[in-house]
Parts: sequence; structure tokens; C-alpha cells
Amino acid sequence: MSFALTLILATLIPLNDLGPAPYAYGYYGGLWEDGSNTIPDDHAAAGLRRAALIQPLDADGNPSPDGRIGFIAVGFDETSRIANAFSASTHLPPHVTFANAAAPGLDAAHWVLYRDPNYDRVRDSVLAPAGLTEKQVQAAWIELETDNPYSPLPIQDGDAYRLKSLLSESLRAMKKRWPNLQVAYLSSRVYGGYATTHWNPEPYAYEAGLTVRWTILGQITLMRTGYLWDSRIGDVSYERGSAPWITWGPYLWADGTIPRSDGLTWTRDDFEFDGETLSEQGAMKGAALFRSFLMSEPTASWLRVYERVRPIRAR
Repeated sequence: MSFALTLILATLIPLNDLGPAPYAYGYYGGLWEDGSNTIPDDHAAAGLRRAALIQPLDADGNPSPDGRIGFIAVGFDETSRIANAFSASTHLPPHVTFANAAAPGLDAAHWVLYRDPNYDRVRDSVLAPAGLTEKQVQAAWIELETDNPYSPLPIQDGDAYRLKSLLSESLRAMKKRWPNLQVAYLSSRVYGGYATTHWNPEPYAYEAGLTVRWTILGQITLMRTGYLWDSRIGDVSYERGSAPWITWGPYLWADGTIPRSDGLTWTRDDFEFDGETLSEQGAMKGAALFRSFLMSEPTASWLRVYERVRPIRAR
């Protein structure tokens, strides 16, 4: 490991705590533009407009009081474990169906082509058993990664840059397969510093947060200027129907046991033997973050969730 990379790993600070300060190589912190953690007003207003289109739909995608709102989770093993824990601990309104399409081994490459067999798997093995069709999917939580990352930043073929392209292509593919997909909440990975394998150690999990921010800001810039300023992101216009409106989902990264400003930490017990796969405890922590996000997210007004509380028995 180079001295420069060792120094970076020793000084990783969550993006929401870093603010306008530099990360390295000219990159800076903050979840949004100019180091801010606050969504820009124009993008927030656009999100509310897209979210207002979400309503119960019948199997053919037509508005129906007896229809469904399909809410889907997309990603890999980590996403799937958090989504399963969320399903097990959360009540949803009768008109909302949450479908976990994430699964082990499904890195970003499996989501970029709308004709990929993976999308047929989702249609036939995830949506159909849940009583949903592709035309009823209207919201998504998306967390993607690349297996066997090549290199950290700053090289132009760094994994965070490659993931930016794959994420954007995946958003377009999802909009083609799920034409009524209106909003998508994007998350990056949890902490990868306990990994005992070479598959996905730090700083890849951390730098995936930059990927998410770049992609969202790419959509914001496109909608403001009409200019495709980043060829790796391309056309992600929600007005043209190229992609859903996108925003941050829960930001999951924290530097191990070093508390984030909101208190979030990831302990070794949050992971299984490989230090990378979430344990049941870690998955429940991720689910709690996901649920908390949905309860406060303005564009999730179509969804009202609350934690299942077991009744206390009198003794």
C-alpha cells in the first residue's frame, strides 16, 4: 500500500461531516453542492412534483383506487440484507408493496442493460410473487457497487468514476423496464474497513459516496442548463423520461467505531467473518437508518412507515 493511500485511509471523514473541506486530490465533502448537506431548492421542488405522480396503479399502470404502489430495493448482498431487515421490522400501508430485488452477486454490471436476464428475474421471481407488475413500480432504493474494484481515486479509471457510469446507465435501464418509476433514493456502501478479503476494502466504500453525489449533481446540472456536462453520466433527465428523479437515500458510511456527528458507528460485530458481509445486527442497523430516512423524506409522503412494536405483556 502506498504512503499516499495509507494517509487517505487514516483521514477518512464522512461526507456529511467533511463539509466544504477537501477529501483529497481536489475532491471535497458535503452531500450536495458547495459542500452543503442541504438539498438545493430547485431539485427539492422537482422531487415533490415527481413524487406527486405516485399513486396506486393497476397491473397495466392505470390509476386505480384498488391498485398498488410498488417500492423496490435494487442492489447486491448488503442492500438485500438491509431490505430484508426493513421488511421484517416495518409495517407498510395496504396500498404499498415493498419488493426486495437485491441479491448476492448482483453488482452494478447486472443492472445496466434493460434486457439483462436479471430484469426478467426481478419481473418473474420478485415482482410477480409480490402481486406486482413492472408498470406498478414507482419508487426505488438503489445501492450499487462494483465487484473487484480496480483502483481508488484519483486516476481517471478509478472505481468511483466507473461506478458513476454504471449507476447512470442502470437508472436509464430501470426507467425503461419500470416506466412509471418516478423517484429513486441512492445510497453508497457502509464501512469497508473491516474487510479481510481483497474484494471491496476501503477506500472504495467511502469513495462510492462521491459517486452518488456526482450522479445526483449531474442530474441537477443537466436540468438547470440542458447541457450534458459529464459524458460518464449522460442523459438522466426526468422530464424527458430518461431516468427517475434521484436524491440521496440514507448515507450509510461511518469510519468504524469513530462516531459520526449524528452518532453512527459500525462495529466489528456488525459484520460476519469476512468483515464485509453485514451480520443480522448490522442489517438491522442499516434498516433503522433506512426507515428513519423514509419517515423524514419529503418525497416519500406516499409512504407512511412505522416500526413494529411488540405488545408488552403484563406480568
